[in-house]
Amino acid sequence: MPDQLGAAVTRHGREVASVFDLLGQDENDLTAALGFTLSCSQLLLQAFADRVFPGAVIGTVNVRMETRDELGRTDLELDTGMELAVVEAKRGWLLPGESQLSAYAPRILRRGSGVLVSLSNASAEWANALLPPAIGKVPLKHIAWSHIRDDLVVARNNSRGRERFWLDELHEYLKRAIRMRDAADSWVYCVVVSTWRPGDGGLRTFRDFVVNEHTYFHPFGWGGGWPKTPPNFLAFRWNNQVQQVHRVLSSQVMPNLQNRWTDIPVTEDTARPHIVYQLGPALPGMPIPSGRQYRATRLWVLLDMLLTSGSLAEAVERSYALTG
Repeated sequence: MPDQLGAAVTRHGREVASVFDLLGQDENDLTAALGFTLSCSQLLLQAFADRVFPGAVIGTVNVRMETRDELGRTDLELDTGMELAVVEAKRGWLLPGESQLSAYAPRILRRGSGVLVSLSNASAEWANALLPPAIGKVPLKHIAWSHIRDDLVVARNNSRGRERFWLDELHEYLKRAIRMRDAADSWVYCVVVSTWRPGDGGLRTFRDFVVNEHTYFHPFGWGGGWPKTPPNFLAFRWNNQVQQVHRVLSSQVMPNLQNRWTDIPVTEDTARPHIVYQLGPALPGMPIPSGRQYRATRLWVLLDMLLTSGSLAEAVERSYALTG
């Protein structure tokens, strides 16, 4: 007899672990799941309203989704009766464009008070670098999905019954819908780290950042074939060997390297957006010989193949043979 009632459910080959998984995972689906849960949880609604209207005394908040007028359709609106917030949600590190936000500003101007809200995975630093502080006379505020998840944790710990049920459903849904990469994804991005210094100056070499500070960075959003979705693992080569492999603990897009390290000289390359990774401890089993001359080539390889092969070249071959 089964240990539990029910059966595993998939839709289009994807696991359905939350009722919100039935929606899908595009931006409209994310906003719908959030908006519905806000209507079911006073705790989460209050936390979200506090972020949107910091310092304001808020009573009743009405939640509206996909409200349309002659200028277009908004994703999500919070209406306090006195102030109106229009929320434009994006997946990943994307941010809404100024032209899109400009179409929503008249609604707030007609109300007389309110704010435009950008919601995505982007950090505050990244959003502040790309978005203006206001659209016309309407303030623009950015909120990261990580803030929503933080508020979810607090709300779940302090709720019971029906409210807790919907908070749990949203929690499970967001784990899948807004994660950067599947936590079980074992592809490793393998790169060379040299003894050059970014901007030809500063206190550290590229290798020093990895070895001594457990950080790594690369260009973001300006070509070069760099990954747009952060990998779960990074491997670092020098002296024709894979010397270190690390799990990526977190990542953040910075408008420039000086935003994090003021000693790095300002050049055309360093003053552009970069994604910065925080790395976990180095995994055992290193070094592994390259097995061929890759020079500065960047490679993808499966973690288990890398740790069980005699060389990087063998691991790459086995990885692509296994995955087709």
